Amino acid sequence: MANLRNALRAGGSFGLALLAGMPVMATAQTPDATDAASSSAGGEIIVTAQRKSETLEKTPVAVSVVSSKALAEQAVTSERDLQFAAPGLTVRASQSDNQLNFSLRGQTVDVYTSSLPSVLPYVNEVQVGGAGSTAFYDLQSVQVLKGPQGTLFGRNATGGAVLFTTAKPTDQFEGYARARYGRFDDVQLEGAINVPLAPDVALLRVAGVYRTRDGLQKNLFYGNRLGEIDRQGVRASLTLFPNGPFKNELMVDYYHAGGSSMTPVVSYVVPVANNVPGNPFVTSNVFFPDLAAFADAQKKRGPFVVDVDSVGKHRTNKWIVSNISTLDLGDDLQLKNVFGYVHSKYFDAGDIDGTRFGIDGRGNEDTGAFGGDGKIRQVSEELQLLGKALDGRLDFVVGGYYSNSREHLVNTSFILNGLGLPAQINAGTTTSKTIAGYGQATLDTGLAGFKLTAGLRYTSEKIEFVRDDVDQYSPIANPAWIPFYADGRFIAPQQDTFKKLSWTFGLQNQVTSDLLLYANTRRSFRSGGFNFHAPPTPGFANTSGGEFRPEVATDVEMGAKYRGYAGDMPVRLNLAAYTMWIKNVQRANYVAIYDGLAGITVNVPKAKVSGIEADGNIQPAPWLSMGGNINYTDAKFTSNRVAVLGTGGGTSFANFDTYPDTPKWSGAVYADVTVPANENLDVKLHGDLFAQTSNYFSSTGKSLNPHTRIPGYALANFRLGVEQKDKGFSIAALVKNAFDKRYYTGGIGFASLFALNVVIPGEPRTYMVEVGYKF
Repeated sequence: MANLRNALRAGGSFGLALLAGMPVMATAQTPDATDAASSSAGGEIIVTAQRKSETLEKTPVAVSVVSSKALAEQAVTSERDLQFAAPGLTVRASQSDNQLNFSLRGQTVDVYTSSLPSVLPYVNEVQVGGAGSTAFYDLQSVQVLKGPQGTLFGRNATGGAVLFTTAKPTDQFEGYARARYGRFDDVQLEGAINVPLAPDVALLRVAGVYRTRDGLQKNLFYGNRLGEIDRQGVRASLTLFPNGPFKNELMVDYYHAGGSSMTPVVSYVVPVANNVPGNPFVTSNVFFPDLAAFADAQKKRGPFVVDVDSVGKHRTNKWIVSNISTLDLGDDLQLKNVFGYVHSKYFDAGDIDGTRFGIDGRGNEDTGAFGGDGKIRQVSEELQLLGKALDGRLDFVVGGYYSNSREHLVNTSFILNGLGLPAQINAGTTTSKTIAGYGQATLDTGLAGFKLTAGLRYTSEKIEFVRDDVDQYSPIANPAWIPFYADGRFIAPQQDTFKKLSWTFGLQNQVTSDLLLYANTRRSFRSGGFNFHAPPTPGFANTSGGEFRPEVATDVEMGAKYRGYAGDMPVRLNLAAYTMWIKNVQRANYVAIYDGLAGITVNVPKAKVSGIEADGNIQPAPWLSMGGNINYTDAKFTSNRVAVLGTGGGTSFANFDTYPDTPKWSGAVYADVTVPANENLDVKLHGDLFAQTSNYFSSTGKSLNPHTRIPGYALANFRLGVEQKDKGFSIAALVKNAFDKRYYTGGIGFASLFALNVVIPGEPRTYMVEVGYKF
């Protein structure tokens, strides 16, 4: 209950702890708003998947929308919850439950690589890095764009993009407050207030969030708990001249996340007889003969009682600034500028091997908390000209994009510290400077509803990596690759410029006012770079070098969108089928080089991903709405043999044979029932079921790292509440993972290095009560 007392004090400090009400996310009154507040079958949903506002059913690309209403009803409070609400999106945990990445259509990013994500998150049109980018409060909507996004959304988006749009100020004095309390002493407070400072001049919205929760795992080694949450955030949004020819929308967001991370647990130990000759690290099962017995004991305890020699600390402080200025140059022409600034400091220290033996740890109570300690600064500038021509038959956007990002990271690992070996430190700074120009246009041919779309984008990205002298961090540390600079084979700094052309071509036909058919082909790329966890050798990783090549994805997609009626029942249905070909797929290979741990990004020559996606909903009666989605994905490497650096610096070969983070089937169904209790109150019941089949968390799951397949699972969630129809009070009860299913959200295949694999558990059953007030 200490968390509850602290929360009440914190809530009072910024005026958000009104113990009442379900929120209503205010719908922006501006023409470019991403208003997805209405998610029923008959409601109109506006998306910005093509950098302009248009209805979902008339947007000729695959995009899923999670409305503010759905986010609230399903208690989506973090990225890890999002996959249960967003069709086709997989959120994968790697070394801890705070190390997350998005996966779409087979495109993902491995842990311990230097690759950037292939699915990029944006906040108010500003690209903000990997998952864990924003707090899930006072959002207007979340859009999930599927497939290569190279023309309009730029760098590295070979899998897709996730667009977070925050609630915008309105011209009404209004707001909401919400409080939840649940299992594990989970306290959640959030709210917002909207103040029109001066009509037609300045509109202000301020929102905040606070959350604390006890840890989900009991750690026998130290007697502490892991998986604690301590988060606070505040966001201010200011709109100037909302109805004039010039408009400026400024959003400043600060978010702090602390606590501890859930540790992975051992899922497989390599038998001693299977050790790889010449690799000193897989002999962990010899150095620690109790390892197999420990794994058996861990399995019997279950994933929420662990025995690990790490404190699992987690800390992130992040600032995001988005400033969008628009100037109407005429009835059919607009100039738009998007400025972005991101500043993030992060620290993670955790146990990587899931044991008490000190095989690979990142911090303990005796030596202090070591781990990944980094800082990211990014500035971006994007200028667009949007308009219509040819008597309104041609819609176009042309623009230029510039970004400058710098990340400095010090990564400390205790490899086999149980045998007394010193810490291994890798440290350095990666700088990326990107310049791009693009244009895209859609022409109404005037022939039976057919439209043609074409777009091109040219990107030049300069990457530089400068490695630190690690002696400054610890005089007793193993300086990893630094002693080998003297032999002349290593280079510093490492730098290269990657230049690529991306494109989009499409044909669409508005068959009727209710039905749209479309076909697209797109190409995008994920930039190359340099391996942080490997020696800086010249050349590319596939020829035993330290650099990796850009990844290029090309797809063909066909789809149909329908919004109309089945009899008297409103219906919405979206269908897409696609095939994507990927060259130089960026994947991780874990090897031992010069007696040091290396997670090397290599380029697997070719892969192919095909799939079918369908989602929709129907409203059989005014009081009942039902819907769901189903996704089929067939992903495989079609050319999979890769030459990589091996033990002692020689060359070895790896076969990439399993496609990670890609369940073959996934889907969800839901139902909403609304029954009037009287003329002022509604009783609402929501239920949803999410399920997915098994998938691998390693790209070498049949060769180097066997037993990296995690089973499928199904989760049910329910909500029952009573609320006033317009404004006022509400109360609800929620349960997530209602049947307390045990499931896993990812892991790391370390069998080839440490003779074991580890997995990250998903959250157990949680329940909470919610009260709120809206005004």
